[in-house]
Amino acid sequence: MRKTVMAALCMVIPGGIGVLAQSGDPITQRQNLMKNNQEQVRTLTGMARGQAPFNAAAAQAALQRIAQNAQQIPALFPPGSHQGKTAALPAIWERKADFDAHAAKLQQDATAVQASVTDQASLQAAIQRVGQNCGGCHEAYRRKES
Repeated sequence: MRKTVMAALCMVIPGGIGVLAQSGDPITQRQNLMKNNQEQVRTLTGMARGQAPFNAAAAQAALQRIAQNAQQIPALFPPGSHQGKTAALPAIWERKADFDAHAAKLQQDATAVQASVTDQASLQAAIQRVGQNCGGCHEAYRRKES
């Protein structure tokens, strides 16, 4: 089982472990992390929509990576990192405890649904639960792109 999960991680997370090792700049680090989350969600939605074959191990690995990324989010928004090319709103630093709580909830929910993903229907439910976390945080803390 471990070998299957590790193989799935390698398939869905190209360079996943080194996502944050590319830069010491927190803005770049968090943008890379969010891009990695987007890749994971793309993998999950492809399977959920039937555009890619369902693979429970790959889905669970993608959810695990999202949970790991979520755990890193609070540290990637240190004081002063709102300046520069970023879509992060000042509300993050004004309501840091709430922002951090959003990240913790994403981690908890992504972890909680991992084991429940056994087929396409359960994957769809998992994506909905995890996606609500992403959308809720982006709504409150991310500048809308025009």
